[in-house]
Amino acid sequence: MRRMNQALVLLLVVGIAWLGAAAMVDAGQRGSGSAPKPDGRFKLTTTSIAPGMGVSWADGRFSFNGQDHKFKVEAQTMAESDVLQSLAGQQITYEGLIYNLKNPNDFAGKYTRVKPSVVKAMGVSGAVFENDKGVVVRITRRIKSRDELDMRLLGDSFTTSMVSL
Repeated sequence: MRRMNQALVLLLVVGIAWLGAAAMVDAGQRGSGSAPKPDGRFKLTTTSIAPGMGVSWADGRFSFNGQDHKFKVEAQTMAESDVLQSLAGQQITYEGLIYNLKNPNDFAGKYTRVKPSVVKAMGVSGAVFENDKGVVVRITRRIKSRDELDMRLLGDSFTTSMVSL
């Protein structure tokens, strides 16, 4: 009888622990409900849209601690070739937020797309990328010069480099 009571108590403790862990995982999957506070904002505009290449270059600026900084982006992209023929020279502007930035020079680097489960756990939505220094950017707005312009990253990555003001 005593062993049975001990087994029931142990089962109850394990069950409560398991339910607590499941609740924490579920909360992480749903997100905290409040997005992290951004360290800065960025805006970039494509400078090269060409048939067969897509968007290969973009110039941008970001603000951090009250100062503006210039950067450029290089990316391999894909687009429908018939769309590119008619839209060569058009532009797309991206706006977004920067997280985990401690030093402006850390903004430069190779960014890769963050897994959707991590984005959801952050409590945000949209395209989110992280560079090799831990800086995270989230695209919050895309402005196209023409509605039919559609670009996709090849390999879900791009590289940024700093430019002197």
